[in-house]
Amino acid sequence: MREIPRQSQASLGRLLVVDDDVVQQSVIGKIGAKLGYDTLIAPSFASASAVLSERAFDVVTLDLSLGEHDGVELLWLLSERGLHRIPVIIISGADERLLNSTRKIAESLRLNLVDCLRKPLSPDQLRKALCMKGSGHSPTSAVVPAAAIDVGTICSALAAGEISVDFQPKIELETGLPVSAEALARWESPTLGRISPAIFIPRAEELGLMAELTDHLINEAAAKGKSLIAERPGFTIAVNVSGSLMSDLELPDRIETILQRHAVSPQSLIVEVTESVAMSNVDHAADILVRLRLKGIGAAIDDFGTGYSSLAALARLPFSELKMDQSFVRTCHSDPDMRKIVEACIGLGKAFGLKVVAEGIDSPEALAFLRKAGCDLGQGNWFSPALDVERARAWIEIASRAIRRPSRVA
Repeated sequence: MREIPRQSQASLGRLLVVDDDVVQQSVIGKIGAKLGYDTLIAPSFASASAVLSERAFDVVTLDLSLGEHDGVELLWLLSERGLHRIPVIIISGADERLLNSTRKIAESLRLNLVDCLRKPLSPDQLRKALCMKGSGHSPTSAVVPAAAIDVGTICSALAAGEISVDFQPKIELETGLPVSAEALARWESPTLGRISPAIFIPRAEELGLMAELTDHLINEAAAKGKSLIAERPGFTIAVNVSGSLMSDLELPDRIETILQRHAVSPQSLIVEVTESVAMSNVDHAADILVRLRLKGIGAAIDDFGTGYSSLAALARLPFSELKMDQSFVRTCHSDPDMRKIVEACIGLGKAFGLKVVAEGIDSPEALAFLRKAGCDLGQGNWFSPALDVERARAWIEIASRAIRRPSRVA
């Protein structure tokens, strides 16, 4: 392995180039260095696997042909290690159909796929892909083994306020106005650094701490999101609820108590539940969701279409929103199969009287298609990444002014 230092004062973080072609290593490394990345070259699957266990990276470029191993194996490795948030750029000489299938594999693994680039590699396309990632740059998450996080570590972090939320705006596609935001968990540890939610949330599940963690996150979302709600009538905050809590019959009352504590209206909160979770125990899920809806709290079916019983979930459970999985949304403008799925999801949502939300909007082409198809709301890095509450408030204010500014009369 070799390192290429950045050639720019501004840093975009660390770039891992996984490629066994010396010429391509040099091309990617030099482009990354000029943009502001500190680059590490890993010439094999084994070397990439080793360095990913030792260091954190802000973006990975991956050649699908790696000698004895192939790039798909590395995609599985990233998923198995919980590295779903690292932006990945796939590079290959394979034909378009094979690249499209690889894209679908990455999306099914819930990886953060930025683009698939074909050889011979276009420097302009690579720069664009690396800059797309850079525009949403956030501090690198620490590589912390899940086993290093125990009950005491999480409980201490909750007590110290180390675990908080950022907000990703949701946009009304017809008008362009920000009308909602999703609260996303963040952990900034003074000793361990920023820890990915892909690591600490599953660990909290294993340790039986999801009730405490969820209550804390809803409290944070209400306390910090209160200002966003107060400034815009009808603005809502969405919070994810773990599957393990779908049998916790005290959850609706606890959520109501938290909202009352912060003087936040129940109509301002939306609880997001994944489809597979909702259908794993329909009776318990129905009990909790009905009680939440009776209190005025909204409920969204998240990752819609990825489970095994989408239609049954819509028919049996009282959702107010349908949230399409990002694996369908990202390529809906270019992939005929994804286009049909997205149109069908929007049609189903409308038939059941639900607002339809698209997550993972990362391009103007996808946005244009979703608007034309009649999707109600959208979120994704094309609009804004998740931001702390002050930056979220500023972004929402600027976006709202831009939409509401009257046009000049000639």
